[in-house]
Amino acid sequence: MRRLKLDLVVPVLLAITLVAFAAGSSSVSGVVRVGHAARWVALFALFGGSVALALERRGLSRLRVSVVAAGAAFLAIAVESTLWSVDPKLTFERGATFVVLLLTAAALAAAYADGGERVLWGIVAGAMVVTVLGLVVLAFDHADAVQAATYDVPARYRGFGLNPDTVSLLLALCLPVTVWLAFRATSRRSVVAALAAALAFDASIAASGSRGAIAAGFAGTFVVAVLAPVTVRARIATAAAVVVLAGATIGVALAPTSKGNAARPKTSSAPAAVAKKPKPGYIDVGSGYPFEFDIGSQGPGEVAPTHRTLFGLSGRGEAWRGALDLANKRPALGYGFGTEDRVFVNRYANFVGGSPEDSYIGLYLQLGAIGLVALLVLVGSLVVGALRRPWRPEAAVSLGVLTAALVLAVVQSYIYSVGDIGAVTVWVCAFLGAAAVGRRVTA
Repeated sequence: MRRLKLDLVVPVLLAITLVAFAAGSSSVSGVVRVGHAARWVALFALFGGSVALALERRGLSRLRVSVVAAGAAFLAIAVESTLWSVDPKLTFERGATFVVLLLTAAALAAAYADGGERVLWGIVAGAMVVTVLGLVVLAFDHADAVQAATYDVPARYRGFGLNPDTVSLLLALCLPVTVWLAFRATSRRSVVAALAAALAFDASIAASGSRGAIAAGFAGTFVVAVLAPVTVRARIATAAAVVVLAGATIGVALAPTSKGNAARPKTSSAPAAVAKKPKPGYIDVGSGYPFEFDIGSQGPGEVAPTHRTLFGLSGRGEAWRGALDLANKRPALGYGFGTEDRVFVNRYANFVGGSPEDSYIGLYLQLGAIGLVALLVLVGSLVVGALRRPWRPEAAVSLGVLTAALVLAVVQSYIYSVGDIGAVTVWVCAFLGAAAVGRRVTA
């Protein structure tokens, strides 16, 4: 009975942890104050429960040695960077919390090596609560739930998150999980619940207009569909459905127009009004520098962007170049783990954010080439562990979530940030596959 209770409590703790981390980066200011403290309480409670269950089940030996070694190497570099960090206290704190996160993920994987459905349902349940909370915010405070349109960006749904890319990041990581649960379901009720969650997540992502989340979520879902333990015909049909739904989601996400598009004059046969020319030596400041523009973003005669394209970087390109220039000044060891938002300074008129919004560049900035290679080795060991037996159920969902995570890492600085809304989901799912594929299969 004690083991059964702990087995049921840990997935609930996982769901609570996801909700707490979402609260820590919420669009509602009052919730943020509570969430900042609650997320760490939830994480340490999850850590304690996971370790206790893993020890009870004696499952720690099921973890792959290569994964443990790669994880230990990266954690050692992150913590030791305190010695050369520009902010030693911050580096130590963030390094310590990342140690707790990876230990939690490893303990969960070891505890549920005989089947990870309950862990994954806990992740989906937590993400579903966050999705519903977004609708609650929308019902009671539209201004908090929807980011207002600007001259170049349309109105975007952010729900319970700080910005439109916050909650959509979590939901993109959970899309492959819902599809995997639908394939593994043993009852019609479970299938309906998993598919309903998938559609709810997709709708929220589409409303947010987050292109990175769309690409990542459907890339991971496609991987799960290809590796699903079903017939070849069913795989092809599922993969085709994923592609069609992805196209529809992109169409919905890019449909809203900005104020700039809305303000464009319509073609008319009536004679155009003659603009009043300023006196020689003067310029018309009202038309040359409209108030809708950010300072420094456009000059007289320059065309302002009035719509978002599928592959546009939203100013990230400038931020990436600037961050790389900073990182190249300390190419080997970087500025210290967790110092990304301290070292990077946003001096770019077309970019909004306090970090470069790229996990690879961000880690290069923090730990240099050595740290970036160490993280890639850790991810590689997780992928190789799953690929050794790709027909295993947990291997498929692990590879799907890792695919989504690596795509998102191109446009978000998050994979190494414990306080981020999606970090827990990434590492729990990644370790779950690495541990589960190491056990024997009985027919």
